[in-house]
Amino acid sequence: MSEPTTAAGAPASARPPQAQESGALSVRVSLAGNLNRRRLARGWSLRELSAATGVSKGLLSQIERAEANPTVDVLVRIADVLGTNCTDLLRQPLLEPEIIRAATLDEPEDETSVNLLYSGHEQARMEIYRTRLHPHAQSQVSSHGTDSVEYVLVMSGQVTLVVNDVPYLLEAGDTARFSAQCSHYYTTEDSPAVTHTVVGYPRD
Repeated sequence: MSEPTTAAGAPASARPPQAQESGALSVRVSLAGNLNRRRLARGWSLRELSAATGVSKGLLSQIERAEANPTVDVLVRIADVLGTNCTDLLRQPLLEPEIIRAATLDEPEDETSVNLLYSGHEQARMEIYRTRLHPHAQSQVSSHGTDSVEYVLVMSGQVTLVVNDVPYLLEAGDTARFSAQCSHYYTTEDSPAVTHTVVGYPRD
């Protein structure tokens, strides 16, 4: 049996202990924030959530402080009571845009090709936009709310996506996904550009 590998192709067991702990901490922090937000959205105290789930108040408090590693059984019980699932409870925020360059896609000239760009299930409502930007233009500065995600595909031209004041140059065919709760906008230089964007909103 082959050894499990990371996305970079290196054996998972070869990852330094510090990297493994950093990854585990990142997941605990995401769980802590997601659980706290969902609990408060229902107006529940830790005591009330404990009574509804059968999970001790102490353990719930540790989870919300990112100090505990709850079992799958505990996560399922919490998710069921909060009307969600384990994947949503463990969902990690997009800390910076994920960009896929058109030039990196596998698209042979003599055959049809299909490339999966992004996959997600956390959004329940979405909005689709087509935008045409004139030369030396800037779109409106936007922010779409907590846990919203924006996807952009550059149809033609060249645009600069600016997220939290950090610029990302996108060419025709490039795509990006980023946290739409961050302040963001698009700009052009000497040529016009056309983009298609999709904004996804969370279920709750």
